[in-house]
Amino acid sequence: MRTPLPSRPRAAGPLRHRLTAALACGAVVAGGALATATPVAADTGTATDRLILTPTDQATTSQFVTWRSTSSAPAAVEYRRTGGTAATVAATVTDTIGEHTHLSATLTGLAAGTRYEYRVGQGDDWTPWRTFRTASDAAEPFSFLYYGDAQISLDTTWPAVVQAANAKAPDAVGSVHAGDLIDTASNQTQWTNWFSGMGESAMTTQVLAAPGNHEYSGDQTMRNWKANFTYALNSPTRATIGDLAKLAEGDTPAARQTAAYLDHFETFAGETVYFVDYQDVRFITLNATRNSGFLTPSDLPACSEGCPDAGKLWIDFQAAWLDHVLAINPNTWAVATFHQPVYSVSSGRDEPLLRAAWVPVFEKHDIDLVLQGHDHTYARGYKDTTATGTPGVTSGPVYAVSNSGGKYYTLAPEGENVWTRNGATQVKRGADVSTYQVVTVDGGTLRYESYVAALNGAAPERVGDLYDAFTITKDARGKRVVEDGVEVPAGDAQQLAVTVPEHAGEPGEFVWAIDGSNDLVDLGVAEQAGDHLRAAGALNPVRVTDTRRDAPAWSLSGQVSDFVAGDRVVDGKHLGWAPSATENTGGATPGAAVASGFVSGDGLAEPAVLGSAAAGHERGSVLLGAELDLWLPVSVTEGRYSATLTLTALS
Repeated sequence: MRTPLPSRPRAAGPLRHRLTAALACGAVVAGGALATATPVAADTGTATDRLILTPTDQATTSQFVTWRSTSSAPAAVEYRRTGGTAATVAATVTDTIGEHTHLSATLTGLAAGTRYEYRVGQGDDWTPWRTFRTASDAAEPFSFLYYGDAQISLDTTWPAVVQAANAKAPDAVGSVHAGDLIDTASNQTQWTNWFSGMGESAMTTQVLAAPGNHEYSGDQTMRNWKANFTYALNSPTRATIGDLAKLAEGDTPAARQTAAYLDHFETFAGETVYFVDYQDVRFITLNATRNSGFLTPSDLPACSEGCPDAGKLWIDFQAAWLDHVLAINPNTWAVATFHQPVYSVSSGRDEPLLRAAWVPVFEKHDIDLVLQGHDHTYARGYKDTTATGTPGVTSGPVYAVSNSGGKYYTLAPEGENVWTRNGATQVKRGADVSTYQVVTVDGGTLRYESYVAALNGAAPERVGDLYDAFTITKDARGKRVVEDGVEVPAGDAQQLAVTVPEHAGEPGEFVWAIDGSNDLVDLGVAEQAGDHLRAAGALNPVRVTDTRRDAPAWSLSGQVSDFVAGDRVVDGKHLGWAPSATENTGGATPGAAVASGFVSGDGLAEPAVLGSAAAGHERGSVLLGAELDLWLPVSVTEGRYSATLTLTALS
């Protein structure tokens, strides 16, 4: 894995030296071929902005309305059938952030399949009347939009993508969003730009969003997410996670700690893990981001033996709930949306915990679509066990990853990637494209179409191109996922399928990936420290998981390139580190500290071990990190320097 390390300038001062370092998987390039869009952030002349519709768990008869206001006066929603007499529902204050009051209201007692008009405000300050339509209580045909990460270029690429999507599917009932709507959750300008890019579609159609890792950036408790959105509180509880709840039974330290985690998760999952039924489709939203910081309750009981791993328990908690929600699904179709993909697409990424916990549930219940983001590339495919005897026809879940913003990563090699290593096939893959997807459901047919909305660099596609498409059919012959242009054989033959669960004695796997965010690691501005300049920071942690049966030895090493700013070069030997190993269930040990080569030695210009495990180690995982320490000569010229840190695993 190669990880760029850039730097930033600062205001002029006596030192005039600045250096920033960064760790990220793959290349990140902003820009692209764009059409201009007309954003709508707020209603001019009113105190209201960020007005949005989100579905309740009774989409035929009720509606969530959420907004914020610069007024703290009591607010309300007025609503009516088109042309009818208005009723009023008082709004609830959900939070106050800065000068803005965040508000939410629930409209109930609505008629199914009916168009309503509504407006929000207080006193003499009201928005214009807008319309929405409740879900039908029958399986009527409809279309919805699927977006990947918006995140970057929220005032350019994102509104252009939304504008193109709404032009292609003007009657779409709503949209699903696979996380990373913004880059920094505490940045109010980014949130305003996201809402502005959504424009009228946020205020007149249903928005179903899943949180990504960037929704936690600068906001570990997701305060801004829960202020901006209102979702059904049908998230997992101990009553809906089956046998997993038994781990919290008893009075052992491990059971008490598990119980504390589960209680915390029940609250934390609210409005980030939920499901909605809409006209014969069950839409399920999951929260794939895991970090011990926000997953750990403040009053966690002590435990020293057999203790739960917070990240794994969080994923298993949702897997058990997912199994329950799919088992009781009364609809013909089911769609899951979340952020980090179970089959990663971009170079250097992998999510083995998600894949191990969630893919068996998706396959067991033959879910129809698994819609994801995070990788800033595009891919779509299937698990090889669902292939049929007809090329271009499969019979199981479809896994898709898309990108809808102005951030682009590189693809993993076509012949050697997470998909090929885990028994899955990419039907379509691509980089340097921003897309939107139109999904149309009509009885026993589901049609998926992906369109190019923006391009990066020399991508061969054109804006407006149909990028990917397939059709799923369910009838008396069973379920078929058919590529465009493929003829399905006729006749009386029936296709059979069986899912074989993973065996405990299987060889297992050895994988490693950035844990959580892989954003740039900012070493800040280099400051005077005696006879040198010094900057410091922390490596984004790397999770190594080794479940191989024979437990061979492994090691993960790092080496840094020279730091470069234009034609200026600083030897990489000036960077040192102090490795650490936490959440260690796999018998790993951190590597030895390596001092900066400012005084002597080669620092990280030569390979150094970040972490390792001896042969015969425990099967499990470890979170490897390192404190970075950069010493520079005072003669280094001012500038923004970057370097590349390469991590190499050997086993």
